[in-house]
Amino acid sequence: MSPESGRSIRDTFWSPEKRVIVGMLVWLGLLALGSSLVATPFETETSAGANIIYPHVMYLHGLLIGMVGLLSLIAMDIFGSGHRGTSYQLVLWGTLGATVLSGLGGIFDRSVTDTFPLWVQIFSFFFLDEILISLSISLFYRAAETRIAATWLAALSALSMLIAAIMGHIAGWMLEFGDWPKSIIGGYATLAGISWQDWMANLIGSHSHEMVTAVLAFLIALTVAAFGLQRKGSWLTRFGLWLTALGVIGMTLVYVVAGFSVAQPPTLFAHGANGLAGDDLVTGVGVMFGGLVALVGLALERLEERMLRWFAVAVSAMIFVTVVAFGYYIEFHENLYGAGAPHAARAVADAVFTWWHQDFAFFLLPSVLGILLAMQRLRAAEHLRRLAGWSLVLGAAVAFVGGLLYIFVDQAKYGASFMVTTVGLLLLAIGMMVAVWSLCAPCPPQQHAEEPVLRMKHA
Repeated sequence: MSPESGRSIRDTFWSPEKRVIVGMLVWLGLLALGSSLVATPFETETSAGANIIYPHVMYLHGLLIGMVGLLSLIAMDIFGSGHRGTSYQLVLWGTLGATVLSGLGGIFDRSVTDTFPLWVQIFSFFFLDEILISLSISLFYRAAETRIAATWLAALSALSMLIAAIMGHIAGWMLEFGDWPKSIIGGYATLAGISWQDWMANLIGSHSHEMVTAVLAFLIALTVAAFGLQRKGSWLTRFGLWLTALGVIGMTLVYVVAGFSVAQPPTLFAHGANGLAGDDLVTGVGVMFGGLVALVGLALERLEERMLRWFAVAVSAMIFVTVVAFGYYIEFHENLYGAGAPHAARAVADAVFTWWHQDFAFFLLPSVLGILLAMQRLRAAEHLRRLAGWSLVLGAAVAFVGGLLYIFVDQAKYGASFMVTTVGLLLLAIGMMVAVWSLCAPCPPQQHAEEPVLRMKHA
């Protein structure tokens, strides 16, 4: 069956859902543009071990929460969850509230003493909780009914995001109020055998690592399902999906234990300062490699829209190389990169890599994949969709090369690496604008099946 079947989001040209999605893309694009003034490796990053910069983190929350909301809304349509009933409406309007409030709060939330913007973002976090609860319930219901691997992966990823969000709430409480109430915060910390400050640090680390990785796994599930791939897909796709699902389960357990106890992921293959963090092995092999395998299998399937499917593979490959391949390389050469030690031989390169794999690989590249997915789901104008797709993927590739040059070759402030990266980011900006325009262009009428592909039961 064609992947065009049953796209309920676009039953009418300007349905409320499409208005929300297009508006969110414009809003997130403006936030992404503004992020160039907030944190870049050319201006603000000094050491991989530097303290967390509070306003930067809160600004990036606006981008990540908006992306999660956008993907959640698309997921409800792809998997036929909610049937446009209560859960669907909760996700739709929760997405709108979370995206707007988290972005506005992030712009003005400069410190924990900025009470009003902080509470604006806190309300956006509540909206995110509501989205993830509704999404998790709907997806587990659909997974049990359809027994499709992609649906199970999406459900597990949504639950993992919810758990990560809860850890973030607890850490945020301690960041704002400290050891209060002492009978609860200090009492649990004493029971766990750590100080409340160490408990907060553990929760922050687990929250951030689990959230971004779960979002990536969620996006992999959506991409596979969006093209109408049924449960009887190729063995390669099924293997990749189940490997990713096992990775999500494994990393969720690792980060929950690390967040709520004194136990932390062990360093594997340790040799002096070198070694691989245990959680990085689980996320790198389980989630990122599994997702890459699933998307390669998807690209090899006999389905429509081959170009977009191979674009998804290219984006996933860049994420894998940036985070896993080069991340593992640096971890096994910490004697040179220093793990944040400012006097290490390649400390500057280590600092840039920290920025690059966090902001480029875990924010920008998944956003590109999400935009490709939105164009596919909303039946963007074909010629504009191709133009936007090529611009986004070429821009990502050029920026990817520029980032690697900056990390491993030339750290000059405005040198060749800067120029290459800037060209890539400009192409990405152009692709983003064309993508939004393609969604606003009138679409030709098309015959729709009565039920989405993933609402079918398979023998």
